[in-house]
Amino acid sequence: MPIALRKPPLTEGASPPFEAGRKLGVVEMALVWQGLHEDPQCPSRVLRDKVAQSPAPLQRSVRHLNRLRVKWPLNRCKGRPRRAESDPPRPSYTEVVRVTPRLSFVGVHLFAHWLEQQGVFGPVVTQLQQAIQTYKAAHPEEDFALLHHHQQTLLHRFQALFFAPLLGIKTLTGFDTHEHPLPTLVGRGYHSSTLLQFLGQLERVEAALALLPTLVLGQPGPITYVDGPMIAYGSRLSMHKGKITMLGRIMGGSQAVIAHDAAGYAVFVQYSPPDMHLSQLIVAYCQKVAVATGKALFVIDRAVHAVAIAQAFDTQDLGLLCMLDDNEHAGLASLAATEVATLQDGAKV
Repeated sequence: MPIALRKPPLTEGASPPFEAGRKLGVVEMALVWQGLHEDPQCPSRVLRDKVAQSPAPLQRSVRHLNRLRVKWPLNRCKGRPRRAESDPPRPSYTEVVRVTPRLSFVGVHLFAHWLEQQGVFGPVVTQLQQAIQTYKAAHPEEDFALLHHHQQTLLHRFQALFFAPLLGIKTLTGFDTHEHPLPTLVGRGYHSSTLLQFLGQLERVEAALALLPTLVLGQPGPITYVDGPMIAYGSRLSMHKGKITMLGRIMGGSQAVIAHDAAGYAVFVQYSPPDMHLSQLIVAYCQKVAVATGKALFVIDRAVHAVAIAQAFDTQDLGLLCMLDDNEHAGLASLAATEVATLQDGAKV
């Protein structure tokens, strides 16, 4: 029957007969044996250093000592040796080194904490709740998920949409394909289908009109600037066509009419087909902006340069500052101007 191999016990009389070799003499071998007898689990490197302090210094490598230990069946088990109970306690570094869990987008977390301290999201949730209550009173027969959302649910879903651009998420599907720290940022994660449903139901209750006074910043000035950039869509679907890009190509897309204040913050955005000229909708658009923001003076740099448009603005008690086309004016004679000053070179203002 097979017999399991075992190491013989190390006793006083178990010393093997030492014979001088080519690299180690009898004295060096005896010193090595004595060191192993005192501490059988001593690593070979530590053993070599102990023997090197003796009167007969040992100038051999650790590999040579390992061969001797295998020859004498005194080789140590693999792994680092365990600390003996008599070893002095090691110093504690808990006050010096602090281990914290890995956290992505640390700056966004700090920004979210600052927004929470400022109470920025509180008025937004309040306005959403008021819009929901107004819709429920006007349509008591309607029943969908947004009408039953609690305050915490509205807050978390709005925060998920608010922080999405800061997390590198450009589209709602990015919540499904990109790794994001929403669970540590707002307390839970969301899928794109949930947030898409949330946006659709917000539009259903017309939450934009309720949120506009809250999301628009303080009044930096009485002037509102309007621009209408063209946005091209590379799609094969049937869409409105219009001249898009400076090359004048006929492409599908949309025209974004954007109003922003003197500080550069957008206050109102509306999309229209690119084949519809801006002059056909600018008066109604500016009237909506004036009602929402209380500013009735608009500056438009292009696409609206006609005296008829200015008269339409004046009819709606709106102010307009723009540049007329070359065929629309003939100097100050074509305008009702009032002289206010004369410059040093004789030019009249």
